[in-house]
Amino acid sequence: YQGYPGGGAYPPPGGAYPPPGGAYPPPGGAYPPPGGAYPPPGGAYPPPGGAYPPPGGAYPPPGGAYPPQQGSQDNKSGSQASYPPQGYPPQGYPPQGYPPQGYPPQQGYPPQQGYPPQQGYPPQQGYPPQQGYPPQQGYPPQQGYPPQQAECDAAVKRLRDAMKGIGTNEKELISVLSTYPPLQMNQIIKGYKSNYGKSLYDDVKSETSGNFGKLCCALCMPIAEFDVKCLHDAIAGLGTDDDCLIEILVGRTNSDIKYLREEYKRKYCREIEDDVKGDTSGYVRRLYTVLLQGNRDETNNARDAVADAETLYRAGEGKIGTDEMTIISLLCNRPDAHLRQVFDIYQQKHGHTIEKAISKEFSGDIKKALTNLVSSIRNKAEYIATLFEKSMKGMGTDDDKLIRLTVRHRAPYVMNPIKEAYQTKYGKSLAKRIKGDTSGDYCKLLLACIHEDK
Repeated sequence: YQGYPGGGAYPPPGGAYPPPGGAYPPPGGAYPPPGGAYPPPGGAYPPPGGAYPPPGGAYPPPGGAYPPQQGSQDNKSGSQASYPPQGYPPQGYPPQGYPPQGYPPQQGYPPQQGYPPQQGYPPQQGYPPQQGYPPQQGYPPQQGYPPQQAECDAAVKRLRDAMKGIGTNEKELISVLSTYPPLQMNQIIKGYKSNYGKSLYDDVKSETSGNFGKLCCALCMPIAEFDVKCLHDAIAGLGTDDDCLIEILVGRTNSDIKYLREEYKRKYCREIEDDVKGDTSGYVRRLYTVLLQGNRDETNNARDAVADAETLYRAGEGKIGTDEMTIISLLCNRPDAHLRQVFDIYQQKHGHTIEKAISKEFSGDIKKALTNLVSSIRNKAEYIATLFEKSMKGMGTDDDKLIRLTVRHRAPYVMNPIKEAYQTKYGKSLAKRIKGDTSGDYCKLLLACIHEDK
């Protein structure tokens, strides 16, 4: 999904921070300013001549009080001309050039475009924002969305009734938790807390167990919070779950990446970039570092796909050795639609796929990571279908992976292309594969989440 928080990207394009031109420290009339510097030469402070305290009409004025009273002995004319004294403020103060030109910077500050993002930021009600994730584009509101308050309240009550008293009504839990995509579920989670003063996640966790309980609990988390938990789990302990990192980080908007970083720090009091760096090395570390910068080109400017295809060739097959960072930077910072054109041109010109070129030029973990990156960009639905198969292939089932894939992609408009890709690639339905590898309420909830419960 994309779009947390929604609206304009951060950092803003154009009037970037730090601002160009009238930057801080400002060029030219810099601080401290040249020429008319501070303290200023010549007409310095304290100033000579008309110094402070000034002679003559000094302050405090000699003799009479301040302000001199009309008709007083020291102000027989009745005027108050002695204050302020002549010569004050002194010539040369404030010094020329202070404050320096360009401070505060005039151009680009505050940035005019995209800062602060106008839509959805700052969030108006609650944080993380409930609207804007997944994105407004690509997540078309369905009929009945957002759910009416009565519908939300009814779902909340059904969940509460399914868990109160002795025992748990698993069938009712399955019915409610599998019905609502992430955005609607966020409202239900909030409504449960408002109505009963308790966390839906905590109540569900106390009433369920096993893989069924894990799946139920995952469905009771806001999707952004679930993404952050998955990222943390992917780099915790021994090894790194590259499939998870690629799945969550590739294809995200820059604002998504920024929000993930903020949520990770809020939840774990650590920078995700530091944790990833501590768990990886070499060019794999550099790949994830670039993805986590959130600097993907999101403009609509036309790009030269032929030139980028040639850049990839010259950085890899077209030279002795490999320019790894050129390849990584191009694959991580170009828009997905543009890169698909680049891949097609590369294949037409050189007679084989970019994946084959990567296989020839790289080895080990970076080869796997780049191959997954290209596969995800080329066809996201097919890539996720491959991960579903991988979670159930061989002896046993990788239930953590299966749960993650099901929860993150359960919205109908996301899941339907994945099911079609799975059917095409493996010649059988995803539902049939799940039935063969799982059982009980766990199986029923998985099937309900992929909309194959009938």
